[in-house]
Amino acid sequence: MKKMLFLTALIMLMAGLSEKGVTQNVSYSLVNLLPDESYQTMVGWGASLAYYEGWLTAHPKKAGIYDIIFKELSLDILRVRNAYGYDNTMIGKVKEFNQAAAKSLGHPIDIMVSSWGPPAYLKSNNDKNGGGTLKYTVSDGKVNFDYAGFARWWNLSLDDYNKNGVFPTYVSIQNEPDWKASYESCLLNPSETINATDTIAGYNRALDAVYDTLQKRSHIPLFLGPECVGIGYFGQTTNGVERYVNALDINKLYGIAHHLYHGADENNPWSSADFGKMGKYRPQIPHFQTEYSRGEWFPLAGMIYKSLNDENAVAYLFWDLVWPDGGLVDIDFPWDVNQWTDKSKGYQRTKHFWVFKQFSAWIHPGWKRVKVNSPSVMVKTVAFLSADRDSATLVAINTSTSASFGLKAAIPGYTIDQAVITRTSSTDDGVTITMPSDSILIAPMSITTIAMKISEINTSAQGDLPSGSSSGIATLFPNPLRDGGTLRFVATEKGIYTLNVFDLRGSLLVSQPLGTLLPGIKNVGISRLNLPSGTYLFRIETKDREAGRGKFTLTD
Repeated sequence: MKKMLFLTALIMLMAGLSEKGVTQNVSYSLVNLLPDESYQTMVGWGASLAYYEGWLTAHPKKAGIYDIIFKELSLDILRVRNAYGYDNTMIGKVKEFNQAAAKSLGHPIDIMVSSWGPPAYLKSNNDKNGGGTLKYTVSDGKVNFDYAGFARWWNLSLDDYNKNGVFPTYVSIQNEPDWKASYESCLLNPSETINATDTIAGYNRALDAVYDTLQKRSHIPLFLGPECVGIGYFGQTTNGVERYVNALDINKLYGIAHHLYHGADENNPWSSADFGKMGKYRPQIPHFQTEYSRGEWFPLAGMIYKSLNDENAVAYLFWDLVWPDGGLVDIDFPWDVNQWTDKSKGYQRTKHFWVFKQFSAWIHPGWKRVKVNSPSVMVKTVAFLSADRDSATLVAINTSTSASFGLKAAIPGYTIDQAVITRTSSTDDGVTITMPSDSILIAPMSITTIAMKISEINTSAQGDLPSGSSSGIATLFPNPLRDGGTLRFVATEKGIYTLNVFDLRGSLLVSQPLGTLLPGIKNVGISRLNLPSGTYLFRIETKDREAGRGKFTLTD
C-alpha cells in the first residue's frame, strides 16, 4: 500500500533530540480529540494591509510577497482601509491586493473594509485626523449629527470598490470608535453624548444609517462591529465592547468585532480572564478578533489560543500583514535595493509569521473546534475538525521554559491516514516533519501543529455485501474467532488487497497482504494474526480505495 496508516501522528520533536540520539525518561499521555463535542465554527484567519500599502505595490519582488502572505499563510480575510474621498490611489492598491490574493490562493479572498475615519468634510473638526466626531449642526438648541452624510459616503465608497471588481464580504463602519488618534480617526460613543463638555455622535445611530442605506445594494456586505480598542474592564462602565453592543440593534451585526489592546496581557496572555468573559457575552453571535500585533513571538501563540479556546472566536486577524521593521512580513524600502537586508529579496518572514502560520495554514473556514485534553497544565491544546471529517488539526503549546512533555494523539473511531507535523520555537521556524513515530515530545516554549488526514471506522460488522458494492461491510467468521477464520468481502476490481487491523482507538496493529484478487465476492482464509484476545476493527484496501470494513473479537 502506498498510504501509510497510523493513529498517533507523532514524532520526536524536542530540538536536537532524535538527531543526537539523546533519550529522556518522559511519560506519554494520550490526547483525545472528541469529534462529537464541538464548539465554534471557524470563519478564518486574516490580517491588515493598512498603511504602507504603496510599499507593497511598488516592490519589485511583490509577486513573491503575495504568494507568501496569501498562499503560504492560507489567508482567508484581508482587512483594508476605506480611504474613499481623501486618498484616490487606495482603490487601485486594494484592487491589486484582491487580484493577487485570488491568483495566489486559487479562489477569492474575503475582504473586510474598515473606516479609520471619514473625509474632513464629514468631521466636526474639519480634519480626517485627530479624533473629532461626525459633523453636526445646532438648530433650536438641538444637535443634529450628519449620519445621512456618513451613510452616503459609505455607499459611494462601495460603488467605487464594486466598479473595480472588489465586493467586500465585511464592513466595519468605524475602527476603534473609542480611541482619539492623531491619524485618521472619528470618535463615536455607544449612543449620542451631548453635554457641557462633550458633543459626540452615537455609534448606534451611525450603524443604523449605514446599515439601512447599504441594504438597497445588490451586493450587501455583512456588518462587524464595534471594533473597540480592547476587551478589558468587563462588567464595568468603561468596557467598550459591552457598552457599544448593548446600545445598538444587535440584529444588524453579523459578528462582534474587537481588538486586544487592553484586557489581554501581551507578556502573559495565559492569565487573562477577559477572554473567557468575552466568550460568555452574547455567545450566539460570532466573535471576531480583528486587530492585534503587540508583544513578542511566543505570547502571540497565547493570544490566539485564548481567543479560540476561551472566547470561542471564529476569526483571528493580525494587525500588520506587511510592515517595515515588523509585521508578519518585514518589507524593505522598495525604491532602493541598497537598503535591503537581503539584496535578493527585499523582505523577511518574521518570527510572528511562523507562529501565525502554525494556526492559519492548518485550520480552515468551516472547521469546528472540538474538545481535546492535554498532557499537562503547562501544555495548551486546541483542536479542529473539518466539516466532512476527513481532516483534523491539533495545536499543542508548551508554556514551560524547561520541561518537555510527551503526548500520543488519538481520535476515537478514526484512523489517521497521514500527518504533517510542524514546530516553531526559539530555534525553529516552521520546521516540518512528515515521518511517523510512536509519540511526540513537545519541547519547552514551542508551538507544535499536527495536521492529519483521517478516516472514520465503521464498527458495524453485521450483514453481507451485495455483489457490485464498491465499499461496505465485510465479515470475519466465526466471530468470536479463536484460531483462524474466513474473511468475506467484495473485490470491486482486480488489484492487490491488504487487510489492516486496528485496536479500538484506531492504532494500526497488523497489515497483512491478501494477494492479487479478481473482482467478485471473496472468501479469504486468515490466521489469528498473533493478536491477544480482545475486540478489533479491520479495513480491507486496494491502492487508495476501501473494499470493506468491520469488527471482530478474538478469544483464547
